[in-house]
Amino acid sequence: MKNKKIMAVMAMIGCIAAAGTGFTLSYLTDKGSITNDFTVGDQDIDLKEPDWDPEDGDGINLYPGYTVYKNPTIKNITSNKNGEETAYARMIVYIEDEKGNLITSQEAIDLIKTTIRYDSTYTGTYDKKGEGRVLVQGRIPGYSLAALKDIPMINPVFTLDKSRTTANKLVCNYMGKDGTGILKIGEEATLFTDIVIPIDWNQTQFKICGNFQLRVEAESIQTSGFAAQEDAYEALDAEIAAGTLQNITESGTLQSGTETGTQAAEKE
Repeated sequence: MKNKKIMAVMAMIGCIAAAGTGFTLSYLTDKGSITNDFTVGDQDIDLKEPDWDPEDGDGINLYPGYTVYKNPTIKNITSNKNGEETAYARMIVYIEDEKGNLITSQEAIDLIKTTIRYDSTYTGTYDKKGEGRVLVQGRIPGYSLAALKDIPMINPVFTLDKSRTTANKLVCNYMGKDGTGILKIGEEATLFTDIVIPIDWNQTQFKICGNFQLRVEAESIQTSGFAAQEDAYEALDAEIAAGTLQNITESGTLQSGTETGTQAAEKE
């Protein structure tokens, strides 16, 4: 993902600074001249979730106790040809119905949020499937609400951006283990690892939720040129508002079903 507008501004400033000296900046000495070359920075992130495969049945025919791995993972894949290029990154989860409309029922949203969990023992990565020891895909019986209460919704290296988060949109800022929010080249982070339908659910909860999907977006901006993470995110918001930022998206629709004996939930 390239922050095109900000990079273009940097390139324009470089050209203006160099315009009066034949498009290079030179320092003349008695030994000759030194030419300083300026290159425009680059920023690339990617979003994958190798453990989520709808074609293999993931997210289809939910039932009380259903557990499946879903590991949206962001990675800074920027080339290091210009040296280290760090990023501020965030992941956004949109809670939508099966048609891609944001769900407005707070009761449904609250129930759906209870299904999102992060298991710190999960071994999957950006490009590799994994397994968890605390939450195990396909376990029978599944997990109760009591068993899930101490398992976080998202990875603690992310923090919920309270100023940008809404009821049906979770904005999760990457902070890292050191709290700086800097994602270096080659570093990655998984937002959550599992979708867990509590064994406590019954037809009532499925009917409230209906078929739903979690659309996950990853966004990043270079750290250079900003005094603080919040300044960078304000610039990123402006890029998005201007329509000049490309988002890399992973989404998965989750459907209640009848094959396991659970009555299909009605669509909202």
